[in-house]
Amino acid sequence: MELHYEITKQDYIDFSLNYFENNAMVQRSILITRIATAALVVLGGTALMYWVKGLSVLSVLVYLALAALCFFGTPWYMKRKVVKNTARILNNARNKQLCGPKTLTLGEEIDLKGENEHTTYAYTAVQRTASDAGHYYVFVDELSAIIVPFTAFADEVQKQDFYNRITANIEDEALKC
Repeated sequence: MELHYEITKQDYIDFSLNYFENNAMVQRSILITRIATAALVVLGGTALMYWVKGLSVLSVLVYLALAALCFFGTPWYMKRKVVKNTARILNNARNKQLCGPKTLTLGEEIDLKGENEHTTYAYTAVQRTASDAGHYYVFVDELSAIIVPFTAFADEVQKQDFYNRITANIEDEALKC
C-alpha cells in the first residue's frame, strides 16, 4: 500500500493538541499546575492582605475569584501556548521539511519519504496509535508519530486496511485508536 499526501502546519498543530489533550502525564501536570496556582493566589493574597492589615471578606472573595480564574484559565492558556509554540517550531528554517508532500509505503516495513527525509520503520516499532477527526497518528516512540491525514485514503476500505496493518503488532487493545 502506498499513500501520497500533504502534511501542513495545521496537521502538526492538530497532532500537538491531540497529544496535549490525551496524554495522562500532560493532563496530570496541568491539574497540578491548576491546583498549585489557585492555592498560591488564595493563600498568598490572603497573607498579603493580612500583612498590610487589609484583610476583609471582600479581599478574600477577590482572591477566590482570581484563584478560580487561574484554575479554569490554565488549560485554555496552555492550549494556546501549544498552538503558538508548534507554529513557531514549524516556522524555523531547519524544520521546513516537516511539512510538504509525503509518501508512506506499507510493505515489508513502513517507509516514509518526504523532502530531505527517508525513514524506514519495522512494524514492531509501532508502539501505539491515536486518531482525531482527521488523522491517524502512528507513534514510533513516546513523542514521535507519523501523521497520516484521512485525506490520504481513497476510501474507507483503504483506511481500514491501513489501520489493520499498522495495529497488527500492537497486542494491548488500549494502545490502538
